[in-house]
Amino acid sequence: MKSFVLAIVIATITMLTSCSEKLAIVKPYEREFFAEDRMFFSPMEGRSEWEGHVFLVKEAAQGGEGSFQGGCGCR
Repeated sequence: MKSFVLAIVIATITMLTSCSEKLAIVKPYEREFFAEDRMFFSPMEGRSEWEGHVFLVKEAAQGGEGSFQGGCGCR
């Protein structure tokens, strides 16, 4: 009985490890689906990038996102 259980456990482990490698591979034509909006953790992630771009264009300054600066780029 022990040998039968051991054989089942070994067969199960072998099948699970062989399947896990195939599930982890993403084909190049499938990568486009990971860039869709519904794949973001937060619905605001894509929007915040766009709003940051609009802010930089509107202020005519770049590099002032992390600290307080004027529109001219001075501190």
